Amino acid sequence: MHKIRTLIPVLLFLTFFLFPQSIKASAYWMEIHGSGKVNEEVKIQVCYGFIDDLSERHRTTGPEFQEIRNFKFFILNDKGKKSKIELQIKGDHWEGRFIPDQEGSYRILGLNDQLPVLLRSKNSQENVRPIDLMCGAYRVGSSSVPMKPAQFMDIILQEKNGIYTVFPYRDMKPVEKGTTIRIFNPENWEKNVQTDENHQIVFKPTLPGLYVIRQDWYDNSPGVLNDNAYGKIRYRNNYCLWIN
Repeated sequence: MHKIRTLIPVLLFLTFFLFPQSIKASAYWMEIHGSGKVNEEVKIQVCYGFIDDLSERHRTTGPEFQEIRNFKFFILNDKGKKSKIELQIKGDHWEGRFIPDQEGSYRILGLNDQLPVLLRSKNSQENVRPIDLMCGAYRVGSSSVPMKPAQFMDIILQEKNGIYTVFPYRDMKPVEKGTTIRIFNPENWEKNVQTDENHQIVFKPTLPGLYVIRQDWYDNSPGVLNDNAYGKIRYRNNYCLWIN
């Protein structure tokens, strides 16, 4: 018995210090880079990785990274025209490109509904099917066309004087009052904010870099995917905002 008690702390040490990535929260995100000018190329980088104890974001290239190939991305312009974006693997990210041919807003939307079931137990009710969505916007010049939700879970941003109003949607409708929205700043500090009576939240970026605005929702509908049974579906939508 003494040997067993001695072994337990050793195993915990190995788990936390030799395999730190296994206990970190990981996720998909995208970065949008361009000049903001007409007829100049825009790069969309889609990544997978984790945030460490020092709040640094790391890209990884394991099996989850390979699942990026199953994301379906498209561009939606102010006129409602959809254009498919093809992704190609580029080292530690997948990359898609497009060229804006006129002024206005270009929404970038992505969906992956083929992610493997998270097998957490022999009891299928505890297993979770993840469905990941991503969204962002790229502006060229000015735009006066109001944005509308375009996928099952969506987030739309409006900016005025450096302050952003966030409008989360589910099933094309504003989410309920009190819905929790998570915001990660460029230093990867997380802030949880609940939507108000107008179904929105407000925040002000204070640093340049990547902001991830996240909405999660669980659908308690069981099913089977690739012969793996699950008890519920976890929808996750990450709005990726790059501040120069």
